[in-house]
Amino acid sequence: MLFNSFQFLVLLAVTLPLYYLPLAGDRRRVWQMSLLLAASAIFYAWEIPQLLILLGVSCAFNALAVERILFHQRTENDNPSLTKRWLVSSVTLNLAFLAFFKYAGVLTSVVPAGWISPEARHSIRSIPLPIGISFYTFHAISLIVDVYRRTVSEETRRRLGHQGYGRVSALGDLSLYIVFFPQLVAGPIVKARNFIDQIRAKMWPDIEWKSVRRCLITGYFLKIFVADNLAEQTAMLTIGKESLAASGPVNLMALLYAYGFQIFADFAGYSLIAIGLGLMFGYRLPENFNFPYLSLSITEFWRRWHLSLSAWLRDYLYIPLGGNRKGSGRTYLNLFLVMFLGGLWHGAEWKFALWGTLHGVLLALERFIFRSRAGDLCSSPSPLRLLRDGFRWVYAFHAVTFLWLTFLMPDLANIGAFFDGLTHGKLSFPGQPLFALFIYGGVVVLYHLWGLLRETRPALAVKMAHPLVEGALHGLMIFLILTNPGAPRGFIYFQF
Repeated sequence: MLFNSFQFLVLLAVTLPLYYLPLAGDRRRVWQMSLLLAASAIFYAWEIPQLLILLGVSCAFNALAVERILFHQRTENDNPSLTKRWLVSSVTLNLAFLAFFKYAGVLTSVVPAGWISPEARHSIRSIPLPIGISFYTFHAISLIVDVYRRTVSEETRRRLGHQGYGRVSALGDLSLYIVFFPQLVAGPIVKARNFIDQIRAKMWPDIEWKSVRRCLITGYFLKIFVADNLAEQTAMLTIGKESLAASGPVNLMALLYAYGFQIFADFAGYSLIAIGLGLMFGYRLPENFNFPYLSLSITEFWRRWHLSLSAWLRDYLYIPLGGNRKGSGRTYLNLFLVMFLGGLWHGAEWKFALWGTLHGVLLALERFIFRSRAGDLCSSPSPLRLLRDGFRWVYAFHAVTFLWLTFLMPDLANIGAFFDGLTHGKLSFPGQPLFALFIYGGVVVLYHLWGLLRETRPALAVKMAHPLVEGALHGLMIFLILTNPGAPRGFIYFQF
């Protein structure tokens, strides 16, 4: 079920008033949690009900693993070997679960011919990809690791460590953390220590309606008006190698810029919708984007883009690998490995691994170059610093934009055809791509200029954010959503 579908609006309209029924005492919390679990199940299984079986197995298994880790940590002798055994086995099984459904088809491509029969190879490659499996598996792994590290609160440990009949309550808390529908299929990735403690009775007067309004209107505007309209043009980038090679450089660059703006508007818009929906039900989800196209380097880009994934990779992969604590060579290797695996997480195709690898190479190069020249850069006079920042922005923006080709193109041959058309195509000025880039892409540019103003002139930004100005702007957004929506499309990150 999509956030921009009629079915979802009906589900929300039914769930929200029932959620805030005036029940007393602990019954309110139990009712609200049960209703959210039911709504999340409907939301997730709307098109493929069988997926609930996988989701249920994941919740039950991880609840058991967490309870066992907590049990062994509470015992008088605190047996570390048993605790670590549960940690390793549960994380391994979660990763195996993800690998089987998401990467089995990719792995068969590297198996030598003859080792697997053609029928078996075809059957493995036809395994359907459960929606959101990457996100809820990462949620489960972060929960298990945080419990093992004792970085969750005592309240969370008490809730998840119940035994006997109390296991039902623990399973409910853990399941809500994993399946909470605003972030179930597309994030943001939420850490257990930031969510489970929020599971309590919610009151209607506590809703932050101003934040809800800002998130939902801006999110739906970015998704429906910007991303979906741009998608109608960027689809031309997938028309085939021959057509790409015959296209002109202006047309191709306009479409590529448009796709860069589209993927931002699609993902950032969906994240804002998720955050707004979470606030409606009394749950605060983490910020996921911080004006990423203002970045002056790939390093800064990953501090602004998909913040919840960047934090997850840092806490559960980069730091355990040694981070930057084991010398420069190991740091560069860790950056490469993290980005390679992060790229492969984005999709079960080798092109995503290439995308991650190239980002990892750029991160390592930037770390080497910028650290070695840090003193010179900091001492630069202001005009030179502005000029330097301008060059760095051009580099970062175009590096990110060209690497988006691996997300869109079906294979490397099409990427090659794109560059062939870019360098040898006929010069022309296509009307529709340029118009779409100016109108819809211009919204993304204005959005980032607003972010730049907030960061460089916060006092002026506060003055400009007058309630009347904000109200008029939101009214215009709603008008454009209703009068000029793009063709309804799924969320880009559903495939991940």
